[in-house]
Amino acid sequence: MIIGLYTKDFALLNRITSKIKDKNIKLRHIDDISKLNDEYYVLISKNKIRNCDVPQIQPGNLDILELNIRCKIYECSDLIIGIDPGGVIGLSVIGAGRILFMSTYENPLDLAAIIKSVELEIGIKSIKIGSGSPPERTRILDSLKDHASKIQLVNEYNSGSGSHTEAATRIALRQLEYKLEEKYQPKSGEIAWIQQESRRLSKGLVTIDKELAYEILIGKVSMSDAINKYTEKIKNR
Repeated sequence: MIIGLYTKDFALLNRITSKIKDKNIKLRHIDDISKLNDEYYVLISKNKIRNCDVPQIQPGNLDILELNIRCKIYECSDLIIGIDPGGVIGLSVIGAGRILFMSTYENPLDLAAIIKSVELEIGIKSIKIGSGSPPERTRILDSLKDHASKIQLVNEYNSGSGSHTEAATRIALRQLEYKLEEKYQPKSGEIAWIQQESRRLSKGLVTIDKELAYEILIGKVSMSDAINKYTEKIKNR
């Protein structure tokens, strides 16, 4: 796939080039729009070019540039996004019956920035989030509250093994099984497990109380923050 790159901003050109990892996407810098022909699938330009028959992209977030290119090639928007919650968050974007983009993130805020860019630059039909990993899932939901109307919670159990992105793809393809309005209520066994994990992670120094364990499970605090908070609390007794 030959992608035209029309810009005199060489700093932008270099940033764009560094973001293209797909070997099937061949960037070709052009300095004369009249040279465009049928071999160009998409034209990337800093400003929109008038009277140009080639689909155009004026790049915003370069982290989704490959996704943007594929959406132009396959003429698709209203994407379906699958998210596998966990310590490492898996993301898969599906459109036109194809997997168009996959990635992983360690921070829900980084994920939220990508989702926001996809919505602004392309368009999202639905965001499907796996029902597992309640604390991480809750933090993801909180980071995506601006997209709440498009979020669906789906059952990810018995979805098989594989990478985080493979799990996210399976989640994207599953049907709606939960409602966002349903509140997650931690069970006593989950609270006890979190307390046990806090002791293990602090190398036996502290076991956080049930209140902090509850806050971890509903996504209000992270494990490390809870351990630090409890350590300060017992120091000041």
